[in-house]
Amino acid sequence: MNRRAAVVAVVTLLSLVAGCGDDEIRQPGAVRWTAAASPAPSVWTDQIAVDRDTGALTAPGFNDLVDRTGPGWAASLDTTAATLLNLDRPFDGPVEVYLRVEPDEPVVTVTLTRLGDDSVKAIRYRVVFTRGADGRYRFVSGERETLCHSGRGHSSFEAKTCS
Repeated sequence: MNRRAAVVAVVTLLSLVAGCGDDEIRQPGAVRWTAAASPAPSVWTDQIAVDRDTGALTAPGFNDLVDRTGPGWAASLDTTAATLLNLDRPFDGPVEVYLRVEPDEPVVTVTLTRLGDDSVKAIRYRVVFTRGADGRYRFVSGERETLCHSGRGHSSFEAKTCS
């Protein structure tokens, strides 16, 4: 094997190995979300609901809260998504949260990895918002998908549950 072919082989091998960790789970442009040291108390006491068959999200009462109280966190996409998905809560174990805001539209993708679950490798939420005349974001729609560990179900993000 000549030197050029050997270099190509090594680069290809390193690319494949690099894709085996959690890096393939994170989307380009996603940044690690770190909860505030003293998060503001969330007054949204409900939780998102997930349709188990389709992965579709609903957020009962979320937009009513934004309309009624005009919270400061609703003026930013990342903090609106964090409040909707309750990302400031303590997690069991070393969960990593990655957040990506679309550059030209009010869409946020949140990926949770290192869940400590023997079936689920990662969970991904894609949430669409709209910005009101008051500058605050409201929930429009969203979906939840999971990525299973090897041998525990699907090997790509899908709405189906892992086994």
